[in-house]
Amino acid sequence: MPQIKKEQSERIIKKMDVMDYSCSKFSKTHLKFDIIVKMDRSEELLEIFQKEFSVLDGFRIIIIPIETYIPFPEEESNSENLETKKQSERISREEIYAHVSEMSQLTRIYMILVAASAFVASIGLLNDDVAVIIGAMIIAPLLGPNIGLSLATVMGNRKFIVRSVKTNLIGFLIAAAVSIAVGMIFVVNPQNPSIVLRTDIGRGSFFLALASGLAGSLALTTGLTTALVGVMVAVALMPPLAAFGLLIGSGNFYLAFGAFLLFLVNLISINLAATVSFMAQNIKPIEEEESRKAKITARKSIMLLASILIILFALIRFHIIY
Repeated sequence: MPQIKKEQSERIIKKMDVMDYSCSKFSKTHLKFDIIVKMDRSEELLEIFQKEFSVLDGFRIIIIPIETYIPFPEEESNSENLETKKQSERISREEIYAHVSEMSQLTRIYMILVAASAFVASIGLLNDDVAVIIGAMIIAPLLGPNIGLSLATVMGNRKFIVRSVKTNLIGFLIAAAVSIAVGMIFVVNPQNPSIVLRTDIGRGSFFLALASGLAGSLALTTGLTTALVGVMVAVALMPPLAAFGLLIGSGNFYLAFGAFLLFLVNLISINLAATVSFMAQNIKPIEEEESRKAKITARKSIMLLASILIILFALIRFHIIY
């Protein structure tokens, strides 16, 4: 922070009632503020600092998580807790964005894990082995790009949207290619219970996908571990995608269409639930104009996803009848 902004910065900090802070010399022209603030006040403080000082040369904010603070802070009164309850239920916008952005990157490790997961899931489906299928879900990195797409939508970040779509698409193509290859090499029994289950589209699958999207978004916004939620998202996506590839590779195109429909329903449902969840938690850009545009984009996205779901359910009904 430039030294000339010291008094203004301290007024903001004191007004926000932070737990503790200190100021030290960083360079000849800049100061360093170390601020300890509760989770429920972090986003508001970050927003104020960004609005006031983001255009200044050398201004930086570094967010560091704190495991504990000794001595323990005194508990706030009930009225204060009620006022901040809604905000305190999640971490700051900046922390969420940084975490999800990293998870949505298209990397060599991501592609290898997707390929490995698809192969393991395909073998598990062929052998009707639930334990192997669960193992495939554990290593499938499908949570990041899907939740990333929903977050990018509510933030109105087009570059992030394109990157998430690209990561998702390449991941799905890799998984499909691997499972198709397995289906061409090994004998596929279309009456296998594990495969049949992934071609049958019921209400349970739809609600599982909605719950996965909701759980994924909440796990990220509250700072909880995403490992188990990632498995939940993978359960909704990887098995039907692997079943689709196996059936295509073995020439069972009719059943493959059913598995592909299930995959699409789950994919759309996850993104729909996550987008609605992010909007409900009031995650949006800082600037008012950007926030307004992002809200319009998010609403259009929700309408589009809902419309696609309706079309998919119509196709499912047609597929079941014929």
